[in-house]
Amino acid sequence: MKRIGYIAVFLGAFLLSGCGSYSDGYDDGYDDGFYDGARVPQSDMVSLFLIDKNGYSISEVYYSCIDPYGVETPTYMTAPNGEFSFIPGERCTFDLDGLYGTPDDPVFIEDGRGYGKGDIPYRCIYDEGFTYEDGSFEYIEDDICTFYF
Repeated sequence: MKRIGYIAVFLGAFLLSGCGSYSDGYDDGYDDGFYDGARVPQSDMVSLFLIDKNGYSISEVYYSCIDPYGVETPTYMTAPNGEFSFIPGERCTFDLDGLYGTPDDPVFIEDGRGYGKGDIPYRCIYDEGFTYEDGSFEYIEDDICTFYF
């Protein structure tokens, strides 16, 4: 009788644990190349990078996105390499708290090969326009900017 009890407990635990996997695009804290808070890129996403004037990545910048249907993502942070990910058609808002603004502290949006991403429409608190050919854009100290990807 004990054996049947053990089998029932094992079978119940197995069935309740489920099988397969689910990802909501949020880092689970495991060592998968990201840290807590980074949006884990999925196959339908594009990844770009925030870079400073010296070519260094800008990490831990908070951002969230809204898809074309108005659904908002959780708040993420740029990864240690400055990477952020989005689904084409999303508009993503970045909190540039701690950055000094242009021209003193330019920020560049680049692709994975180091090329600036020009012509991205954006709107910050006091300025709006398109990113320049080198991927830079106008912003003020501690600005909040929305990019229309």
